[in-house]
Amino acid sequence: MHQNHYDKNYEQQWLEGGISSEEFLSNHDSQAKDSPLVKSLAIISSFDAPSKRTKQQAWELLESKVVTETQVIPLHKKYRIGIAASIIFAIGVFFLLKETGKNDIIIRTALAEVQSVYLPDSSVVHLNAETELAFSEKDWTLNRKVNLTGEAFFEVRKGSDFSVETRLGTVKVLGTSFNVKARNDILEVACKTGSVEVSNSLVTQKAEITSGWAVKVKNDVIQEITPLALSYIDNWRIGEFDFESVMLSEVLDELKRQFGLTVVYDIRDIEDRPYTGFFDKENLNEALQLICNTMGLSYEIEEKTVTIKNKQVQNQ
Repeated sequence: MHQNHYDKNYEQQWLEGGISSEEFLSNHDSQAKDSPLVKSLAIISSFDAPSKRTKQQAWELLESKVVTETQVIPLHKKYRIGIAASIIFAIGVFFLLKETGKNDIIIRTALAEVQSVYLPDSSVVHLNAETELAFSEKDWTLNRKVNLTGEAFFEVRKGSDFSVETRLGTVKVLGTSFNVKARNDILEVACKTGSVEVSNSLVTQKAEITSGWAVKVKNDVIQEITPLALSYIDNWRIGEFDFESVMLSEVLDELKRQFGLTVVYDIRDIEDRPYTGFFDKENLNEALQLICNTMGLSYEIEEKTVTIKNKQVQNQ
């Protein structure tokens, strides 16, 4: 009777979360090895999800294994339901911890949305609209790395090497502030404080820039390093957008992102028409007028859709 009470105490502690499955298995009495709970936990402890299987496949494998193994365990119906519920809970936590440990943290911004994200070392990333940032918390202090699609401004705390990886190239720093824009097959990096190193995707070319300079990578080639006013580097964070000889299609894409619009256009030679100017997020009509009047275009707004066309040439 004393031994049964001893085992029941451990069962109760496990069910209440006081001890782990491993602690329970290592402390139960050898005479209790045929206990339904001991058998069930032994099955779970020996199971590991193969890394090359999908989450769904792993669940299906687990379910088939648990059903097959537990069919031979004679249990009173009421006791079986309780143990099964506990096992399912333990399995759920097991998978949750494994999946959380494996997967990156991913933050996405939608159209017309900006967001600031604190990284594990308190570095800050300000995400522009329609941007994705991914990183892993595991070993962050030794490997500070993020993956970026879109545009973001980084304020990096000093420490180990910090890298921003995009499909178009990589940016490496120690501690500084800089802007990274990876859109439309062009990588643009501008340094506000400190210095950054930029490499193309094949790491065959590298360039180092310091405060007030910007570099562009296009077609996997570092094309130009140019000076840039510090106030322009991250002015998108206050809703202002300045362009200098930027393709009109890129300007209209930014308009779409910032106002959450569908932009439809039928414009001759749009890829060969650079735009120099600006707009802000305060007034859509004003932004469209600044762009269209400069470029000889007209526009119509219908709900959340903007249609832009070449102005009709009136017959004399």
